[in-house]
Amino acid sequence: MLWYRPLLLLAVIPVSGIAAPEPSLPRQRPLTDVRFESSAARVERGAYLTEHLLQCFICHSERDWSQPGAPPIPSRKGAGAILSEHGERRVVAPNITPDAGTGAGSWTDDMLARAIREGIGHDGRGLYWGMWYQSFRNLSDEDVASVVVYLRTIPPVRNALPPTRLPAGEIAENAAYPKPITAPVAGPPPGDRLARGRYLVDLADCLGCHTSWYSPRNPGLFAGGNLIERGSRSAFSSNITPHPSGTGYPTDTFITIMRTGKGGSLSPVMPWVVFRGLTDDDLAAIHEALGHAHPVAHYIGNVGAPRHCAVCGQEHPLGEFNRLEIPAGVPVAPERLDRLVGRYHSADVEITLTIRREGGQLYGRENDAAEFELIPQSDTRFLAPGWLAPIEFVVGSDGHVNRLNSMEIEPLAFDRVP
Repeated sequence: MLWYRPLLLLAVIPVSGIAAPEPSLPRQRPLTDVRFESSAARVERGAYLTEHLLQCFICHSERDWSQPGAPPIPSRKGAGAILSEHGERRVVAPNITPDAGTGAGSWTDDMLARAIREGIGHDGRGLYWGMWYQSFRNLSDEDVASVVVYLRTIPPVRNALPPTRLPAGEIAENAAYPKPITAPVAGPPPGDRLARGRYLVDLADCLGCHTSWYSPRNPGLFAGGNLIERGSRSAFSSNITPHPSGTGYPTDTFITIMRTGKGGSLSPVMPWVVFRGLTDDDLAAIHEALGHAHPVAHYIGNVGAPRHCAVCGQEHPLGEFNRLEIPAGVPVAPERLDRLVGRYHSADVEITLTIRREGGQLYGRENDAAEFELIPQSDTRFLAPGWLAPIEFVVGSDGHVNRLNSMEIEPLAFDRVP
């Protein structure tokens, strides 16, 4: 799970066994000659993932904006589209049909798999960050094989498109993100619905859209308020935490909303038009996984006059109904707070959390960002208003604390460092 989403100019750090690239080139592994064997099961699974959960044709197709949900135009499925063009900056989702001249017909299976999960184009460039390979990297080996096999079966469409064109600084930023996959990737254990729900939530990139990364205040993981723009259209993402202002309603209601897009009234910026093709069991698993997020009170609308929202600091419809309420903490003895003080690092997301005590209170800082007061709910669990999720310190059998977890729907570990 990603802790921090905004686009940053990151240091290019060599991966074991992978040569450090030039600053403008991404880290990447060599291509292999793997060929994924086609089967009816893989085509079926690939169609399910590509057409629905992964939303591939939402970006890589022209869409019919006159219809509820703006579905992809069937005859243009996978043929690519210019997503935005402003002056010298142009973002293009390429043609991924099997057309050899203008599409992916000449790309090898590993070129496709590497692009999908690792963010490396067939020509070795770092893909634009809007391609969700950082979520798709969780795609299991079997599932990515199924996606590639299915893409080989869709009708080829001849559609020559211009390339994406970005400022040099953004190209360098894009090159900093990719991270090679050099070990097998397994899917969720069979029969574990919660694990499957977490897997589906990751792949659908629910976190990316439904977390307010760029607002003056981050309300928390999945708490909504992210202003999403698609061409000339925009919408604030909704709160999908298990709070009454979010998705704290029965699973059947969640499934109905995802099937109908609230009777077609839901903004097409939210791709419910493809999510509605998910099975009831998968939608229920998603709802169950979201139920493990920390509940946040954050009412958000996209109809009506924008009003200031104290929770995210923006102006959006229903903003006036939100209040920033920080629960009272429980008393914790200073000596128990002292054992929590230190620096904790996650190599997965390259984030260091610094925890210090002042009087009877702990304060936390993420890298060099602003410091936040941590609100104790127990000796080891703290609310972290302004961070994505509460944190919990892990006490070893010897009484020492060598780790803390960010309590997302799947805990993210931070190890204590000197």
